[in-house]
Amino acid sequence: MSFSALIVAGGSGARFGLKKQFLHLLGIPVLKRSVSCFDATTTIDRLVVVVPEEDISHTRQMLADMGKELVITKGGRTRQESVMIGLQCAHESHAVLIHDGVRPLVSSSLIDRVIGGLEGVDGCIPALEVTDTLKKAHNGMVVETMPRGSFYRVQTPQAFVTKTLLEAHERAGSLQFTDDSALLEAAGKRVRIVEGDPLNVKITFKDDIIMAEAILRCRTGLE
Repeated sequence: MSFSALIVAGGSGARFGLKKQFLHLLGIPVLKRSVSCFDATTTIDRLVVVVPEEDISHTRQMLADMGKELVITKGGRTRQESVMIGLQCAHESHAVLIHDGVRPLVSSSLIDRVIGGLEGVDGCIPALEVTDTLKKAHNGMVVETMPRGSFYRVQTPQAFVTKTLLEAHERAGSLQFTDDSALLEAAGKRVRIVEGDPLNVKITFKDDIIMAEAILRCRTGLE
């Protein structure tokens, strides 16, 4: 069974103020750290990286030392379009792992857990149970307290049967979904949840850089 890792890094950085995927974490770009996590695992056969068209040349140079087969392609106007473009480069693989390019700390154990959870279903996603009390609000006022036991915070990488996910993207058309598992859910497919990793940080805000570097220092023993 062949697996491709599709790392999506097509963001323009409009909200953050610059392209987060190219920021450095302890001297190494966020995107390179993300791709390296998959390059280091024996279960992945091919790396597909989606970036803005103007960054393809720079990304190719940055990832020149990867050991696995590497495909770099341009992204679309949305994340969903970028995934669809990347899937065209991974369609020969039986399964594909979709990963946010700005999650640079994914562990090999999480990758293996997601791949293992794909058996017998159409998709498998890592998630963390919500432990805080959840409030639904409107105009700054609490409307309802939600039962937190049924809510999860979803992460990547998310694993899918490639053919099934590609078909779901083609059927979605102009409809936009928050992640790839939502496309499968809308199509009535089965998606399994496995335990996520609280250290699998996504670089969304500037303080996330500080947190990610702290985790890296702990992992590597750097002062």
